[in-house]
Amino acid sequence: MKKIIVFTLISALFLPLFASRPKVAVMDIHDRSGKFAVDLLQNATEMMRGKLSSTGRFMVIDRSSQQEQMKKILGQERRESHSQRYDQETQIPLGKALAADSILRSTISCLGNECMLNAELVDIAREVSTKGGSERFVYSKTDMSSLMSAIESVIEQIADMDQGALSNVSLGSQYSESIESMTASASDTFRIIFDANSSSQVFVNGSRVCSSTPCEYHISGGMHNIRMTSKDMSPMEEMINFFRDERIIFQLIGKGATVTVNPVGTRGEAVSNVQVLSGRSILGTAPDTFHMALDTRRLTLRKTGYRDTRLNVSLIDGSDITLTPLMRRETYRPLRGLAIASFVVGGVSLAAGVIGFGVAEIQDDTGHYDAADDTRVVSGVLSGVGLGCIVLGVVFILIRKERPTTDGISFDVNGNGMMLSYQKSF
Repeated sequence: MKKIIVFTLISALFLPLFASRPKVAVMDIHDRSGKFAVDLLQNATEMMRGKLSSTGRFMVIDRSSQQEQMKKILGQERRESHSQRYDQETQIPLGKALAADSILRSTISCLGNECMLNAELVDIAREVSTKGGSERFVYSKTDMSSLMSAIESVIEQIADMDQGALSNVSLGSQYSESIESMTASASDTFRIIFDANSSSQVFVNGSRVCSSTPCEYHISGGMHNIRMTSKDMSPMEEMINFFRDERIIFQLIGKGATVTVNPVGTRGEAVSNVQVLSGRSILGTAPDTFHMALDTRRLTLRKTGYRDTRLNVSLIDGSDITLTPLMRRETYRPLRGLAIASFVVGGVSLAAGVIGFGVAEIQDDTGHYDAADDTRVVSGVLSGVGLGCIVLGVVFILIRKERPTTDGISFDVNGNGMMLSYQKSF
């Protein structure tokens, strides 16, 4: 009887802990860039599964159970294809078949070698994303540490953990060996397909092996220097560790120059968040460094509160140029209203004076000489006032003042209120 009571108490204490941990199915990482081999993506997915489990906040479904259910859903016993594994219409039914509360789906997107790992935790019942995380990393064929760090960061974000909390968590040899032991001996030979976003020549260790991509080449294992050159693109060179058959894709960039744009104001102060355009194409915001094509002839710098600044540039392939363009603030006429009033009063007064002189002539013709003299005096005064008001209006309209901008303003917000400070007066 005592054993039953003790067991009941222990169950009552620990059952809520398990019940509060959502059951998660981890989907294979979807590589939108096409840079990563399938086996590497599988290893990265296993690492993500292990890191998620190591947080202690989720119950993670093992891969074997997941694969068996996937085969049943697809209605076939063969291994699912690369595209089928990432079909979002299949992932939700798979999660339901596994009795999971959520699925973790991840994608890798790259621009050149700058990549982003995105992950979202999707509630199966509601089919909505409840948590997410993203982290940038640098693509490298010889060093996976950047990807591993990105996986840790994303899982920490999803688990609401402090940054770096998982960095010292060991996943066991099955995960570390799969990524870190990607080596091959020089006696091994691998089938490599070289490709690029532009038809290119391929050089291996200084010797040309392909006159045009895509092309196939058999290479020995280990580190090799790979260089691709194209007529309209800048050459690209990289040291690559070959340890398997794979497809190597280089993302070449057009020939051009590196241009650094550092805008400054009339007082020598730095001006930030300036839009840089080449024609109608937006290159980015300055201050920053840009890679510009050789056919770039004119740049336009634009920012609210400033006049557009246009620069003529002459670029040489491979050169580094630093530009420090002067940004002038837009101006306005603070006395515009007074100028308009002066023009109106001056115009009316001048017109009245001219009419008065005409009336005085009529009075002379009718013999009213005294009245004519009085009219001429009044007309002269009105004409003088009119001319003076017009001159004053010209002065008012020529007065211009720079428009205030937010440059130099900073906000300090805390629990006791808000403090506004600025570095220069407008």
